[in-house]
Amino acid sequence: MMKRTLIISILILNAIALAAIKPNRVYSYTPDKLDLTYEEVKVKTDDGYALIVWHLPSEGDGAPVIISQSDAGNMGDWLYLGLYLQAYGLDVWMYDYRGFGQSDDFAIMQNQLFHTEFVQDLKAVAEHVCQKTGKSPALLGISMGTIIVNEYLRNTDIPVSKVVFDGYVSDPKAWNDKLAANGKTVTLPDGYKNRKYRQKNHDALFIVSEKDSYSTLSDIPKAGKGKQVIKTFDCEHISGFFRYQEEYTTVIVDFLK
Repeated sequence: MMKRTLIISILILNAIALAAIKPNRVYSYTPDKLDLTYEEVKVKTDDGYALIVWHLPSEGDGAPVIISQSDAGNMGDWLYLGLYLQAYGLDVWMYDYRGFGQSDDFAIMQNQLFHTEFVQDLKAVAEHVCQKTGKSPALLGISMGTIIVNEYLRNTDIPVSKVVFDGYVSDPKAWNDKLAANGKTVTLPDGYKNRKYRQKNHDALFIVSEKDSYSTLSDIPKAGKGKQVIKTFDCEHISGFFRYQEEYTTVIVDFLK
């Protein structure tokens, strides 16, 4: 039954993926429906937006990891990923950007690649997790979420040591050009200065889908001072977990531990 559910999820996500921002206010899956151990909290951003956060605690002293999702749906679409990471011993924190799920309303521009305000959302969640756990969290970014993680890493005071990227966006302008070549007109936020990500002192895991023409091995930057790990899966854009649940989860858990 779970396998069938995951296949349905991937079909839904693939249907709306790579089409800029398309949030969903209704949750297809919730921790209650899956009978998970969790707590729901509200976190306020510096500019006053309330975000919904699902905390899936580890049974022991698991490492905290924050999931920054893609540009479509809401965190409920990634709840099975949270379930697996929790089952493998991690302390999982999921959140919805403003305008997604049950987080506060926000005027989403669907033809835009991302909103810089989402970086403030991650900042608020990361600060909350640090305060509650006393630990620096690992960051997991998925597709658009990789942009949010990259932008957050430029200015954070939190000493993030490990990051995971799935569907990695190294250069937002180049990503827009690829979308335009396929007939999809997408803009960048007003005033955004395009810049490529550079790995610094943190360790980074890059998950690459072999059938993904947007996020490829050639997009991965040269390693910085931190360790760099690359794992490929035979699938489409951000489909690795839905196709190879246990292997995908094990790769992340082994990297973070």
